[in-house]
Amino acid sequence: MIREAEVVVIGGGVHGTSAAYHLARAGKQVVLVERETIGSGASGQSGGIIRCHYSNETMVRLAHRAAVRWPGLADELGHPVDYVRNGMVVNVAEEDADNMRRIVEMQQRVGVDTRVVAPDEVRRWIPEFRADGLALATYEAQAGYADPYSTAVAFARKARELGAQVLTGTTVTGIELDGTAVRAVVTDKGAIRTPVVVNCAGAWADRIARMVGVEIPVRPGLLQMVAFNPRYPGWTGTSPTWTDMTTMTYCRPDTAGLMLAGGGLSENEALETEDLDPDSYPSRPPDMFEAEIYENLTRRCPWAEDMRRVRSWAGPDGNSPDYHLIFGPVPGIRGYLQVVGGSGNSFKLSPATGEAVAEYVTTGTCTYLDLEAFSLARFEKDRPFRGGYRMHIVG
Repeated sequence: MIREAEVVVIGGGVHGTSAAYHLARAGKQVVLVERETIGSGASGQSGGIIRCHYSNETMVRLAHRAAVRWPGLADELGHPVDYVRNGMVVNVAEEDADNMRRIVEMQQRVGVDTRVVAPDEVRRWIPEFRADGLALATYEAQAGYADPYSTAVAFARKARELGAQVLTGTTVTGIELDGTAVRAVVTDKGAIRTPVVVNCAGAWADRIARMVGVEIPVRPGLLQMVAFNPRYPGWTGTSPTWTDMTTMTYCRPDTAGLMLAGGGLSENEALETEDLDPDSYPSRPPDMFEAEIYENLTRRCPWAEDMRRVRSWAGPDGNSPDYHLIFGPVPGIRGYLQVVGGSGNSFKLSPATGEAVAEYVTTGTCTYLDLEAFSLARFEKDRPFRGGYRMHIVG
């Protein structure tokens, strides 16, 4: 085991592996430490949706930075990420229609390929789509999806090829400080001397932060998904992802033509109240979740009414109070950086967050990620991200 590195990254999900890759590409000597296996946490459970539809311009710019890289990411890494560009439809009721018009104008100004459409127009992309109760929709042509586990593995493999050390089955037990500066990361297999540590520990991020005396408001929450087989030829691997704000439900295809879905009212309520132990969690959602998602899907897609559940899964994720990433340094602790708390919003951002980590470590700044907006201090200053829709997690 290597005993010294310029940077130690903690966490082998998409943010940690992307950080390790980009740091190695920048010429840094990097060690990535993961206590289980690559992609074994939230990254392996994610829905893998890639979109720029956010209501905050800061998030739109970051998502767009990532979105333009996804189509070429497999070639860049030399390993598959299973990216598919399929587009995305977002549907809202009358109460959110004016918000949607303003949001789409902002997204277009940033450079997102998106437009407002009437709800009935959704049938152009999803046959027989029922639009009752909907007032407005958008279509984002550049949206897509990728396989989160494959993506994490691809980042990690390329990082290794560039000289990074990737240590799996290795638990971080402490972080040593020299006064207020990072000196070493202690693991169950020995210590690694380093002046810089990057916390990408997902649902366990608060534990890592406390090792340097920092309290972060990141709570573990349960990420849940269910896959159905509609056995319908009009739903394919390139059918658009769709989100129904009235039921807080999202659905995307996979390459086999399944419907992968999550969200729902009960899950959104649980995110506000649940107290999850990330070391002991259910491996699949409750029957109530699956029944709610089934009802929400069939309400919009009548051809799915006899579909069969193929599988469902659940895993721990890390949620900040506003469900957006906490990114950057913490004043008073030199050499500590964190990419945490992004909840279901963060998979798609990983190409951009890893790039930002490397830029910050090498130059001390970020040219396209707003460090102040994503800082931990935003909560103390009462400047959290506030979503423009009732479905707050959309952002």
